[in-house]
Amino acid sequence: MTAPTAPTAERVERAKWGLRATFFFMGVAVAATSARFAEIKGHTHTSDAIFGYCIMVGNLGSIFGNIFGSRLSRKIGTRRTAQIIMFGVAGSQIAYGFVNKIWEIPLVAFVAGASYALTNIACNAQGSMIQESVGRSLMPSFHGSWSIGACTASFLAGFIAKYVPVEWHLLGNSLVALFGTLAVSRALLPYSADHHDTVKNFEVPHNLPIPREIKNFIWMVAIGSFLATIAETSVGDWSSIYLKEDLRIPIGINTLGYTCFVLAQIVGRFSVGRWIDKYGIPLVIRVGGLLGGFGYLIGLIVANIERAHHQYTALVIMCVAYAILGFGVAPMPPSYVSVAGSIPGIPTARALTRLALIASTGFFIGRFTISSLAGLFGLPSALLFPATALIGSGVLAHFLDIKRIKTPA
Repeated sequence: MTAPTAPTAERVERAKWGLRATFFFMGVAVAATSARFAEIKGHTHTSDAIFGYCIMVGNLGSIFGNIFGSRLSRKIGTRRTAQIIMFGVAGSQIAYGFVNKIWEIPLVAFVAGASYALTNIACNAQGSMIQESVGRSLMPSFHGSWSIGACTASFLAGFIAKYVPVEWHLLGNSLVALFGTLAVSRALLPYSADHHDTVKNFEVPHNLPIPREIKNFIWMVAIGSFLATIAETSVGDWSSIYLKEDLRIPIGINTLGYTCFVLAQIVGRFSVGRWIDKYGIPLVIRVGGLLGGFGYLIGLIVANIERAHHQYTALVIMCVAYAILGFGVAPMPPSYVSVAGSIPGIPTARALTRLALIASTGFFIGRFTISSLAGLFGLPSALLFPATALIGSGVLAHFLDIKRIKTPA
């Protein structure tokens, strides 16, 4: 049997634009739900803490999806995985719009977490293979396309929230995302590219344990990744709720925080590739973590002081804080994925699955912490935790030694 050949430059170029479009529709799929979480929570008539615990079940779904992500991608290919599992992503987002009992939230969250994790592994594996073929940092621009999709959906949600019920909005939004993904993902790399990647990285095949040096390095990458993810995802989980219930901002306008976050994230993600090529991933992560974390932390403190006197001044402060957070967190997910996907000797999908599994398990603890703090001290105080988590991610960047990535352990 002849060894699988690498995809041609023309095929890689086609897949590059196909993946950008796929990430765009993934962002569209989930951002509308995040923008309208305040209304979804209102339908269940529950507290911040209980709602947060229910959403937290989505991380159990992510763990479940990450366990099987590598196996499924290996069996049917990353392109087919992204196409099939997108039905689960779209279906779960539609279901969020129709829930009206609190026990329904964890069921939907579990399916949403599992399906999104599987799709994310497939798309990130495609991105790592494309990036390696091109020979320069492309992962930030792929994730930047996700941010553009998220911004588009969030911006539209702010306009129509007063006029379109949440259930019909999420139904239409999810169908657009689903059929858009099915159309553009046809350009992704075929199964032969996954096979070529596995054969090329044959030192640690799927049936052998990962060496300790590589395993320890993935742990360090994963810890930094889940700390950054706590900060990023907390905006989607809580920004619309915080602005509506704590700052008393009306429905529609309360989506501005998330919109400002993703707008700044777009700017960061389409700029950061050049910075990574010039300065390296550890320095970019360190600067992003410290800038975004401290900016968000200061914004929260000042807005909580101002909200009792000038609610719209507090809104402006929070929009600026969300923008700083978005810019700071922009390099985090693509950088951590690039690091894990660049470890020599281990198939890309396997490394990313191990990274995602550890990170989602840690993030389960993080989401539990935010929900518990919200129940004990209130949401404004609880949101200080994701700000400090992002600072922690920046500090841990010190241990991401590029030489350990480039040199086999």
